[in-house]
Amino acid sequence: MAYLALYRKWRPRTFSEVVGQKHISIPLQRAIEQDRLAHAYLFSGPRGTGKTSMAKILAKAVNCEHLEEGNPCNSCEICREINAGASLDVYEIDAASNRGIEEIRALKESVRTLPAACRKKVYIIDEVHMLTKEAFNALLKTLEEPPSHVLFILATTEPEKIPLTILSRCQRYEFHRISVEDIKQHLLYIAKESGMPLTEDAADLIAVRADGGLRDALSLLDQCSSATEAATLDAAEVYDLLGLTGKDQIIALSHHIFNGESGETLTLFYRILQSGKEPAAILRDLLEHFRNLMICRIEPNAPELSAYGKNIGLLKNDAAKISEAYLDSLFDYLHQSLTETRRSSSPRMSAEMGLLHLCRLKGSAAVDSLAERVSQLEKEIDALKKGKLSGQMPAAAPSFDPPAPAPSFEPPIPLAAPTPESEPVSMMPPPPPLPESQALPQKEPAFSPSPKPKPAEKRNPPSPTLSQPAKATATEAAPKEESMSHADLLDPATYPAIWQKVLSYFRDICRIDMLTCYQKGVLLYLTPQRAIVSSPQQWLVSAGNNKSYQKMAAEAFQKIIGSPVTLHVVLKGGTEEADALALLAAGKQAKEEKAPVSPISEASPRKKVAPADGYQLVKEKDLKAPDRDDPSLKEALKILPDCDIYEKVTD
Repeated sequence: MAYLALYRKWRPRTFSEVVGQKHISIPLQRAIEQDRLAHAYLFSGPRGTGKTSMAKILAKAVNCEHLEEGNPCNSCEICREINAGASLDVYEIDAASNRGIEEIRALKESVRTLPAACRKKVYIIDEVHMLTKEAFNALLKTLEEPPSHVLFILATTEPEKIPLTILSRCQRYEFHRISVEDIKQHLLYIAKESGMPLTEDAADLIAVRADGGLRDALSLLDQCSSATEAATLDAAEVYDLLGLTGKDQIIALSHHIFNGESGETLTLFYRILQSGKEPAAILRDLLEHFRNLMICRIEPNAPELSAYGKNIGLLKNDAAKISEAYLDSLFDYLHQSLTETRRSSSPRMSAEMGLLHLCRLKGSAAVDSLAERVSQLEKEIDALKKGKLSGQMPAAAPSFDPPAPAPSFEPPIPLAAPTPESEPVSMMPPPPPLPESQALPQKEPAFSPSPKPKPAEKRNPPSPTLSQPAKATATEAAPKEESMSHADLLDPATYPAIWQKVLSYFRDICRIDMLTCYQKGVLLYLTPQRAIVSSPQQWLVSAGNNKSYQKMAAEAFQKIIGSPVTLHVVLKGGTEEADALALLAAGKQAKEEKAPVSPISEASPRKKVAPADGYQLVKEKDLKAPDRDDPSLKEALKILPDCDIYEKVTD
């Protein structure tokens, strides 16, 4: 007798023998017992899940002479003929090779005749989605109102290609992928019944590789059992016979990549190549390993991970140590390398370059995760502070490169020179810098729109008020500006929502050009005075720093957070972005430690300063009409609305 493949020898013959499809077999059994069968059924689902087997069981159950609780007996003459494929009343049609209108017309002629021996004529049309449009149209009327002695069973792996007019005329049953555990138990049962020594690790591996198809699993088991000479079929034999890369080697390869060990990575890659594996197959197995690491982070007990066997502990340890952002980047770059390797005329070279790129990926700007990079900067700051406190570091505090300055406004035009009729009202120039203990911080450069005093009259102007701080020295301004930024820093967790509102504002006012310019940006840093956004391309950086765009962006922030923020765009991966991230990390650290902030706040009272000789404090409404309408004064008040105005006292 000719050898039968395992998937044919162990094809299920009753509804109860079908593996993993109880949601279909039980309703069909009840329909047969209650004599409530439909005239047409559509079985759809992935390959190897039991569609054709279920159709044959249904054909037997409809015509069986001795039903047993809805299951065919498989012992009567009709059941034996259907099992042998010799029944004259059960037609199994391959729609892939009989897809034309002529074949459907012949089927319609056959439908008219009564069955020869069975109660019903059963037409099983496999891969029905392959029929032509004309063939479907010819089948419509027959499928809608077939004779009472006819049953149609359609099977397909692509139900979306079937016309809706056909779908609406059938009862549809969707076959699911069979779980890894169900396939494993079925393989162990068949191996035991066949006298085949199969280990559980090997059964796990075959079940995972079958991807939910029991027929594929039985074919793999058949292949391995025929090729092995060992007394027991274990996981190592399966790896070797199926051309798979062992989990030990894949885990070791991933460890070299995580540690950035380029030389060791290539050495192990060459060793795997020498065992007969193809470069694309190695990358595919490594890609699957990265996917399993992500699955393990989410669900450590997922059945797909059972293929790791004794290495499951290593998998869980790696999954706990590696961040999701890093895994995402590894997966994306490896998937791209795998695609290039499959299309390349030199697959080995493409695979080598892809692996080397993965080794360089750790810690590079390519890892597009703001949270991870900020977290790393915070850890570095903590380490520096701990070293300073323990005396291991020099007294100097860690210094960061200063972030790129925000665009500053042009100073307003100075007021006109005095006339004999009236002395102009002017804002006074700033005095010399205050002592270091009294120097006040400032966020933006101080404005001094006052005219030059007459050489003959050397009078000291009044000291500026808190609304107009004096210029500090360069060494004093930087740390104090940073301190104020720390106090005003908005919660980074709100950045994505705020940035989306800004983009929505551009959309609402129909500024599609600005939306296009900024929509790829990421908000890195935000205070009520300043915002820093990273953009992936240089031309977007140049466009985003356009003054007209910055003005509209300030209006958007004014509506959203109540403050006209100056927007500055930096290049993603550049030094300015690193500076912004460092500034953000320092700000978060300062907030956590509750660092003292600048005394300037809305709650602090304004300190009145006595005017110098020759000047008197006046209010804007008390100004004379020519002075109040002076364009230079209006421009100055736009920039510094909350300032003190001093008028020169004339003799």
